[in-house]
Amino acid sequence: MGKGGSGIEKNVEAVMPQETPSNDGAPSTEALVGPRRRVAEMQAKLHRWAAADPGRRFDDLFNFVYDPATLIVAFERVAGNRGARTAGVDGLTVADVEKLVGVPGFLDDLRAQLKEGSFRPVRVRERTIPKPGGSGKVRALGIPTVADRVVQAALKLVLEPIFEADFEPVSYGFRPGRRAHDAVAEIHYYGTRGYRWVLDADIEACFDRIDHVALMDRVRGRVKDKRVCLLVKAFLKAGILTELGEEKDTPTGTPQGGILSPLLANIALSVLDEHLMAPWKPGGTMSTDYRRGARRAKGLPNWRVVRYADDFVVVVRGTQADTDAVREDVTAVLAPMGLVLSEAKTQVVHMRDGFDFSASTSSGNASGGRTSGTSTPPSLTGRSGR
Repeated sequence: MGKGGSGIEKNVEAVMPQETPSNDGAPSTEALVGPRRRVAEMQAKLHRWAAADPGRRFDDLFNFVYDPATLIVAFERVAGNRGARTAGVDGLTVADVEKLVGVPGFLDDLRAQLKEGSFRPVRVRERTIPKPGGSGKVRALGIPTVADRVVQAALKLVLEPIFEADFEPVSYGFRPGRRAHDAVAEIHYYGTRGYRWVLDADIEACFDRIDHVALMDRVRGRVKDKRVCLLVKAFLKAGILTELGEEKDTPTGTPQGGILSPLLANIALSVLDEHLMAPWKPGGTMSTDYRRGARRAKGLPNWRVVRYADDFVVVVRGTQADTDAVREDVTAVLAPMGLVLSEAKTQVVHMRDGFDFSASTSSGNASGGRTSGTSTPPSLTGRSGR
């Protein structure tokens, strides 16, 4: 989704399951056409308004969250996910909801709770899975109940088009129409343009450490509706039921496994994108070829960030010392969000030595690859003005 575009309808349909298996009580594909169209139109308007007015704070969003069409599309998203057969702390899967309650009744009850203000998220069920790469390490996921998943999906349907209008084009993880391969291609491109030093960075336990106050401040920068903000905060504070049956509070972070968590992480990490991309904005010190050339003539570095979820690289046209300085700058920018760089996984390297960006993109739905300035870059047509 382009920063100034309005192709939400296409993106919504592209990520929606086109052929959802028909289950007892589940809405048919025909019955979903109207709600899908209504949600797509709503998203297109929100995105268009957000792009037209970067300072706008949106009110009256809560009505969209509990709109019947939004909840129907949200349920379809949840039912179409791989985790549909996984239960939360209440022990119910999507199939259980469809069989025991029926989707219409389930959504009517959920809508009533939201509308009257009685809905409360419950703790997520902790489940550990092996990390990719055969390291033997595990990652803790937080599995919400089906009801909480549907409400999170509804929130995402409403909030994502607003924040997509603000996100910088340099981030690729968990965003509509963007892939890990696009991020790798971007790195290759700058590697062939003299950006030879690289800060290859990983944020330590990003999803666990995001500061709630700082995150909610960024959410409120665009969302004036207190009911929406309180609902987002309630999910952040819902807590965890561990595999050992212990109840744990969540003073920081947003659990991996929640539908809303990737969007919230991108909102938090956009502080990094905005800071590093500020010089590239119109009037900035890196905004034109002439200005970047003038900086080089003075011995000053230029840089570009490419981020995939909580892993990122900053490519630098300068020296190793310049790249070390960028690392210190990045550390300072992340600190107010409660985030720190992983000492073990963050390094400053030269392009000729190569670095492995596949680990950085393994959390997404597409793999990355080993990145080196000596590699043949993919097709890079249409990348003018960089």
